[in-house]
Amino acid sequence: MKKLILSTLALCLLISARAEQSPQQLISAVYHSFHRVVDYSADVRMDFDIPSVRIKSLSGRVFFKQPDRFRVRTSGIVFLPKQNPYYAMNFLSDSTAYTAVATGAERIGATDCKVVTVLPLKDGDIILGKFWIDPVRQRVVRAQLTTRSNGLIQMDNTYSAQAYPVPDQILFTVDMTKFKVPKAISVDINSKAASGDYNQKGVGHITLTFSGYKINQKLPDAVFTEEAH
Repeated sequence: MKKLILSTLALCLLISARAEQSPQQLISAVYHSFHRVVDYSADVRMDFDIPSVRIKSLSGRVFFKQPDRFRVRTSGIVFLPKQNPYYAMNFLSDSTAYTAVATGAERIGATDCKVVTVLPLKDGDIILGKFWIDPVRQRVVRAQLTTRSNGLIQMDNTYSAQAYPVPDQILFTVDMTKFKVPKAISVDINSKAASGDYNQKGVGHITLTFSGYKINQKLPDAVFTEEAH
């Protein structure tokens, strides 16, 4: 019983210490936790809810390698933001490039998050970043990026109980007035716009669901350049 009480007390102290971290410490903890994932491959299913555009769900394979190499291999047209899901993590690697400010706390689902706003100190694609961080598991639950290239992008991450901080699902929410669509789809969109059937206002949703992760398998660089077979 004594050992149980001491273990519980130690866990409470650890959670308390993490909860009291500064914004910069929170960002640093998340960044270093994520870098335990050197690379991965996984199966992925992509579902699309885009205003006035019909796109079938796609399945394929996804590959990632630090610091920011990301590739989806599928037989269909990949309709994703220019920024890969780990674009923000690479930006956060340089602590001199931004200022991190605590901007509150919020509960997302069953997770109590600390909210950190990141203000870039240099000109770049990211104008403003906002992160909802789980201080206990050291993971980004939600990220909002205001970008020059694609407007506002929100990413909601769902995690399982596995040790590595890779999501089971990512929900992208994108501003369709700024989002750059693939050329193959834009042809269809332009034809609809000419007939008055296409409305580019509103938001679109793209869901990536991952399974069958293989982590830290020393992926060769060729995976990101070779043609699919």
